Amino acid sequence: MSSGLIKSLFPLLLHFTINYSSTLPIPLNTSMHSVNMKHILKWSPLHASCSTVNYSVQFQGEYEFYKLNGTWMNAYDCQEISENRCDLTHDLASNSDYSIRINIKCDGHNSWTQLPATFNRRDTVLQAPKMTVNVEGDPIQVGFSTTLSDMTVNLKVWKEGDEQNALIYAIRAYPYIFSIAAHRGQEKMCFRAEAVVEAINKICSIDTQCVIIPEQTSDFVKPMIVSVAVVVTVAMAFILGWSATHFGPQIKVICHKEPIPSVLLDDWPTSTPILCTDVSLEPTDLFLLPAVQVQGRV
Repeated sequence: MSSGLIKSLFPLLLHFTINYSSTLPIPLNTSMHSVNMKHILKWSPLHASCSTVNYSVQFQGEYEFYKLNGTWMNAYDCQEISENRCDLTHDLASNSDYSIRINIKCDGHNSWTQLPATFNRRDTVLQAPKMTVNVEGDPIQVGFSTTLSDMTVNLKVWKEGDEQNALIYAIRAYPYIFSIAAHRGQEKMCFRAEAVVEAINKICSIDTQCVIIPEQTSDFVKPMIVSVAVVVTVAMAFILGWSATHFGPQIKVICHKEPIPSVLLDDWPTSTPILCTDVSLEPTDLFLLPAVQVQGRV
């Protein structure tokens, strides 16, 4: 009887040997990285000799499990992809425990791997926004830089040494900038804030900053400086123009015609040249150079 059982099971064993001996090795180190409500699924690449490898991601939350009879939903942006990462931020949109799995296709062969534990977006890591305080302008600007798109910043402001009388402001909309009118005069103001993500009921604190509020230059000073500069420029232009008109004849070079000595007419050009002399020179000085040249020719 045992031999008959073995013979009957032999075709089944042969079927499993042929069809499942080439089962794909599953990728290792599947993990979820979630920071500031951005959920990225990552996995190590498949180590197998395949001409093409594609990955498809599916998820199943409590609603899919209980209301949709265990249906697995396809991650919209992660079907038949070649990268070993998937952004599930928009797919995991509720505070549910999600099961996540990956389908690997290698030259027609399929294999599945699953995230070791369920993921809930409440597990995201919140990074505190960076707070900057700009005291140069009026009013003072307090800003918060963050990648979170849906949060509320509760800002606490007080004069140093008077925290019991602090004022609290709620900033609910991007770009998370708040303007504060403060008394200037070298006093010190302190700012502390906390970021609240109501969707997951999480809070992260932002360190306190105390800054000196300097005196601000009055509003009329800048226009006055510009006006003085314009007046000085016009005055300088007037002085330069007046100087050119009254002192120009004393410094400019006067050009006039001088007769050519008869002894040089044989070698001199037929047209009478124009000689330029300074007004300080005597007329006799003009003939000194030609006289020397005549002596050199004799």
